[in-house]
Amino acid sequence: MPLFSIPELREEARKNRNEITIAISRSNLGAGDATFHLNSWAEELITYAKNLGYNVIDINGPDMVYERFTEILENTHPAVLFNFSHGCRNYLMGNLVNGVIGCTLTRGSEDTQHSCGFCGMPNNLKTLSGTAIITYSCHAAYQLGRCSIKYGIPSFVGFSDSLVIVSDRYGTQNIFKEGLMPLARNILIGMPIGVAVEITKLELLEMVKKYKPIELLSVPLWYDRKYLTQLGDPNWSL
Repeated sequence: MPLFSIPELREEARKNRNEITIAISRSNLGAGDATFHLNSWAEELITYAKNLGYNVIDINGPDMVYERFTEILENTHPAVLFNFSHGCRNYLMGNLVNGVIGCTLTRGSEDTQHSCGFCGMPNNLKTLSGTAIITYSCHAAYQLGRCSIKYGIPSFVGFSDSLVIVSDRYGTQNIFKEGLMPLARNILIGMPIGVAVEITKLELLEMVKKYKPIELLSVPLWYDRKYLTQLGDPNWSL
């Protein structure tokens, strides 16, 4: 068995990752909206993934609408999709189209329990058959995630209720980034998806304890930890 130095192993890993396509989709509805911060998190993840050697598809702006989103995924067949956007129980939301927030990925049913806007597009989950999904968005693991597994998505990570991020001019949103973004980075370095979720939950629990005197932080962090959900194969990895 040949012996390799650490730099050589890292370079070999980069070469292997260069053959793997990942997609990162992100919407940005402007300052004052949660997607403003999620978009920033996504941009950092894009840089991180490229530095690891992955072939990265960046889906944003006018591509965050149903038709373009579906077309891009059909043509690229990524190993994993990281999504940063608003979400509903039955679909993920994109950018504004004629003043209305459209959808990107849907199981073809409307969410009548939340004021999520109108999707009305057919199920396009089969587009991502074989692709794992990690989505930083509200509610998506509730029904969209469970339905995704039936359409061949090997593993789905999301939130079964609201994803809560507290933001202010003092940068409080960065505390939530600190707690939530290691999940995506750990998956990118090859950690099994179920392990990455459990580690994230443990780290969030420590943060809940750390910020216990500050309910504005501890309660939302507890909420995010409670509703972070992994569905499908917990052993899936890149």
